[in-house]
Amino acid sequence: MRRPLAVACATLTLLANGGLAAAQDTELPQIPQTLKAGQACTSPSGKKVPSVPWQLPYLGVDRLWALSKGDGVTVAVVDTGVDKSVLPVQPVGDAGTDCVGHGTVVASLIAAPLADGERVSGLAPGARVLAVRGTEKTGAATAASIAGALDGAVAAGARIICVAVAVTDADPALKEAVDRAVAVGALVVAAAGRDMTKARDTPPGPYYPAAFPGVLAVSAIGPDGKPDAKAAPGSLAAPGNLVVGKGPGGGAAVGAGPAFAAAHVAAAAALIRSYRPEATAADLARRLRDTAYPQAGVTVLDPLAALTSVASGVGAAAAARREPVVLTPGPDLGPARQAAWTVVVGVVVAVGLLGAAAVVVPRGRRRRWRAGSSGS
Repeated sequence: MRRPLAVACATLTLLANGGLAAAQDTELPQIPQTLKAGQACTSPSGKKVPSVPWQLPYLGVDRLWALSKGDGVTVAVVDTGVDKSVLPVQPVGDAGTDCVGHGTVVASLIAAPLADGERVSGLAPGARVLAVRGTEKTGAATAASIAGALDGAVAAGARIICVAVAVTDADPALKEAVDRAVAVGALVVAAAGRDMTKARDTPPGPYYPAAFPGVLAVSAIGPDGKPDAKAAPGSLAAPGNLVVGKGPGGGAAVGAGPAFAAAHVAAAAALIRSYRPEATAADLARRLRDTAYPQAGVTVLDPLAALTSVASGVGAAAAARREPVVLTPGPDLGPARQAAWTVVVGVVVAVGLLGAAAVVVPRGRRRRWRAGSSGS
């Protein structure tokens, strides 16, 4: 009941706060994954959203950020680069620029800092982003470009790597780059597909490096909690469809696809690593997988459970050394949250009472029970 209740609350909060509706009302552009030949670089949207994007309350940041914001952890983003005028990133080579804007949105979902007046922030706002270009300027990726970016991320010291691009070529050199990253203790989180598109010629999976052993593959869900039709079997699902992040120039933009879901899983790993610095890459992956909950045919990321669970991860001995967890009030995500909680609790109590009545009353009638009698 814990996760369905939390998701119901988040959904009601979204409806009350207008998080998704506000994004739609501002007509935010959907960020492309690649540009067409001769197409100009993506222009800034120049738009802001008046409400917190739906993915943040859905992932429970009000409780998460009381425990961890990812401070001291670096997450590498293998994508089209990251606009360093938008986010304080550490670029490798020329990755501090982003013509497409895709990598900028992905990085913002991971670690856009909390700022006064800003509604868009990352799931791990205290983390640092290492930008590594894994594509051509237009966003086109190859197995060789991703492999080189993985090696660059490892050489720069990143131990959580978000690969937001994917290819259908199970290239041995790409697998070797993945194996090298895993061998040095890096957690590789990868999109298990390409962005949602209206085109019918998107090749079927599997996609790499997500399909290689040792990689945490991620698919996307939308605000309704449902995955898209091409969700990869066995992948971990996270918010990725109609999520709102920062695009080129800092204007808000919409992302739709597993790359943006991978950003949230990588950010969740950063939250855990910051809170539990002793956790290895294997510990992180196990926590993220073992605490995910089933929904609509997939298993969905539960960052708070992954962060606080004692049953999985680093083991009871390490958990026993930690101080007791004391939850403190998180950031104010809108005055409607309390109202949403009240509605949810009321519905749950009502359903519980009706369910109890459905069981007790028929049994009482069979036993000739009457109000005020003690029964036999």
